[in-house]
Amino acid sequence: MIKFFQKLKAKKGFTLVELIVVIAIIGVLAAILIPTMLGYVTSSRVTSADSTAASIEDTIDVFLTAADTAGYGAKQSVNAITLITGSVDNTGAWKVEISNTGAFKGNGTYTWTGSVTGVKANDSKGGITDPTKLLAIEIADKFPDMKSACFEATVVAGDCATTWYTADTATVSKVTDLASSAHITSGKWTAMTFAWDTHTAGVSTDGFIVGTSPKLNLA
Repeated sequence: MIKFFQKLKAKKGFTLVELIVVIAIIGVLAAILIPTMLGYVTSSRVTSADSTAASIEDTIDVFLTAADTAGYGAKQSVNAITLITGSVDNTGAWKVEISNTGAFKGNGTYTWTGSVTGVKANDSKGGITDPTKLLAIEIADKFPDMKSACFEATVVAGDCATTWYTADTATVSKVTDLASSAHITSGKWTAMTFAWDTHTAGVSTDGFIVGTSPKLNLA
């Protein structure tokens, strides 16, 4: 027992110099790894937003195809261009707006109103004759868990040509880089490259993570 305590007493802790060296090494590693990890998180968020933008585009295309079959789809004219904007609040209530209802046909029963609010997933479609509301319900059903987000899509001659989406704001106009058809010509992205925040494709100058379809890469 005496020998045990003698050995214990003989043990020494770290010196101050050793502690400083260890702290310095941890600081260097943190300086290297933290930016890398943050970049990985940002990249993952952009990839997820891109996927959602593509899914929104597909949802709109499927709806417009069905609407065309029913006789109230988009007019088949390259000049019939419209913006479809959607925003969902923190309760899951959607607002969907059509900027150019004249780009769509009516069939005597269905009439595009151009704006609907308060639409939620699983709302009934029975008796509804407003395609704008039917589209909003379709989007709400497709993304039932989406909250505090927004998107904008460009439709040309019945085809959803471009779409952007962000989960960082529910106000379309706040995404000043892309809102209100900025950088769109004839319904298409003016170029497939974009300045973004000058560092990362998918991060706007406002600091929002924005998904795009087709993908807008960094210029």
